[in-house]
Amino acid sequence: MSSATRTGTRCLHYVGLAAALFTAVLAAWPLLSVPGLVNTRAGGDSPFLLLRVYELATNLRAGVVPARWMPDAAYGLGYPFFNYYAALPYYLAAALSLAGAGVLWGVKLAQLVGFVAAAAAMYALAHELFGDRAAALLAAVAYTFAPFHMVNVYVRGDSLSEFYAFAFYPLILWAILRLRRAPTAGSVAILGFSYASLMVTHNISAFIFSPLAGTAVIVAGASAPRARLRVLVLGAGSLLLGAALSAWFWAPALLERSAVSLTDMTTGYFNYAGHFRSANLVQRALAFDYTIDPARSPFALGGLQAGLAIAGLAGLAAATLLRRRHPALLVALAALAAYAVWPITPSSAVVWAHVPLLPMVQFPWRFLSIASLATALLPAAALSALGSAGSRAPAKPQPVRRGSTSLQAIEALLAVALSTLIAWSALALLR
Repeated sequence: MSSATRTGTRCLHYVGLAAALFTAVLAAWPLLSVPGLVNTRAGGDSPFLLLRVYELATNLRAGVVPARWMPDAAYGLGYPFFNYYAALPYYLAAALSLAGAGVLWGVKLAQLVGFVAAAAAMYALAHELFGDRAAALLAAVAYTFAPFHMVNVYVRGDSLSEFYAFAFYPLILWAILRLRRAPTAGSVAILGFSYASLMVTHNISAFIFSPLAGTAVIVAGASAPRARLRVLVLGAGSLLLGAALSAWFWAPALLERSAVSLTDMTTGYFNYAGHFRSANLVQRALAFDYTIDPARSPFALGGLQAGLAIAGLAGLAAATLLRRRHPALLVALAALAAYAVWPITPSSAVVWAHVPLLPMVQFPWRFLSIASLATALLPAAALSALGSAGSRAPAKPQPVRRGSTSLQAIEALLAVALSTLIAWSALALLR
């Protein structure tokens, strides 16, 4: 490849990434364009964000790092909120507040960073998987505008940590793929720090994602083109490194559970049994409805989101069978979707009742965050298969070979059209 060709390819890559980041700003615009807090529709309480950020800023101003205590809570008596609640994004919001943004805009800017980070991480993951800018853009847009991602800001409001977990899911998977490709100390450090960051961002999200991360390491090691044992050992070591780096948070939180009452965290409204989804797992309308009332719930998959995922799965299956592609990607994405969706349904109740600590997740629909990974990657995988239709894949996984220029042009147009439709679906009813 000539120097000019390499430069052009690199520029196109950055154009795709810039487009993905622009859509992230678009997703954040409804909260940036209003002077106060967003309307969370009684599904959460944004003022909690202000209290937490203010209290954390108070700790930082006093030089208390890491913070364990909210000194002004409980009528000035204080309580150890940060000892049990992972709060990495709150540190960013508090730092922005102390830097002059104030508490309110510290929160808003932190939410903007969260949108941008999630889009960038998914773009990187999809590009690593498919080697395809159009597919990477579609995956990033579908992930950024995934209904549950938006719900964490515009309905729940106070779930800043769970919102930020969206950035670390694809980042960790990308780091595992990077380790598979280049099993070096740098790859170990990236994966270890990414996993540690998730652990101190949202402990519940880390809990439900960890089995997926462990499985991804095993699959990466087993499928590595060379040095399989090295990839497997370094991958496992990276996750252990992440656990060690984050032990300053999770070790006290686990060891000091007896110091607080946790009964109310898994009973009444917070008991998992009242939050399964069956017929209401998917909204039927094209535009996602954020309204909370007895007839509907925003804690669900969007109709367009589910439709594109099913179409993507069918398209990828067809490409795999008709062109004799290796089924690894199809199997992996189908398994990811199953892992994410099944725990949300009543048929998984026996697992919720018997797996230790799983009731602490409280809401089965929290697995919608994992589902958002699958529903973003599936249509992107099918789109990438279209763009490489001019080449016949070998019996074993290889880097994607792009098809004809005309097919790539169609692929790019489809990516833009679908991305526009996805953004409209997420924003149309967001008032």
